[in-house]
Amino acid sequence: MGVDMRILNYHKNLPISCIAVLTLMSVGACGGHPNAADVPDTVTSAIVDLSSVDMEIMQAQDILKRQCMRTKGFDVPIDYTVITVPQSYVDVGGVFRSKEEAETVGYNTQTADLQGRNIALDAYVDTLSDSERNRYEQEMGDLDTGGCAAQAYIALFESPENTRAVFDTFDDVLREQSSSAIEDSDVQAAIKDEYMPCMEKAGYNVRGLRGGELASKKFGRYRKWNEPPNDEEKAMAVQDYECQASANLIQRINEALERNAGTWLVSNEAMLLERHEKLQQARERANQVISGQLSYKASD
Repeated sequence: MGVDMRILNYHKNLPISCIAVLTLMSVGACGGHPNAADVPDTVTSAIVDLSSVDMEIMQAQDILKRQCMRTKGFDVPIDYTVITVPQSYVDVGGVFRSKEEAETVGYNTQTADLQGRNIALDAYVDTLSDSERNRYEQEMGDLDTGGCAAQAYIALFESPENTRAVFDTFDDVLREQSSSAIEDSDVQAAIKDEYMPCMEKAGYNVRGLRGGELASKKFGRYRKWNEPPNDEEKAMAVQDYECQASANLIQRINEALERNAGTWLVSNEAMLLERHEKLQQARERANQVISGQLSYKASD
């Protein structure tokens, strides 16, 4: 199946509703692959974390960016709404990491109007004159040109270089791979022989890890921005998680990643652990921004 969310392009000034999980591409392979190696658990955990962009980091970046724009004379609205986390694990979409995620998020990419978050900002930008809109875009900038978008990332990651290093993990791993972990024979067997029969027994006929497609047909896009799933969708998502857990899907994806990219992961252990530390530090700052303990002025 394809990944549910698009790859993050941190050079562009995208609204958070368009920003999605960063994914890693992995080669599907059997035993004896030349990349097979004994990968430390710390490295596997690091690469899993580095394969996604935490929504709290993206929310904090957006808050800091808008705070910065206010110092430039633009009265932009700031949204402190907690952002739900989309489904993905490494490069495999449709995976729930926990029962809590299933209950609180559900199939939000198929059942929620994610564009709703930007209505207030779009309405504000529409009030600007042509000259002010040009200045708005210049002041906003991106990571390459500077501006408030870059300043927001620097507040979280300390420098543009750290920001690129963390986000570029995708490209670094991509050079070592040629296809997705979803193609690994053991992962495919878990999905076809254990996960799908489990879902069918519960009354949900899914094709592969495409619970979201079935949810879209059953429920439609009925939710507003950040509105929780109803009881029916929640029940399906929890069942989805339980069937994935019974198939030991996340562990099998981890093992596929290690088989497919093991040599590269081990040889780059120090680099990956350093990037992971930067990501963890950014998470801490992001939570401070969201809770109001850290602002653009304080971090400037």
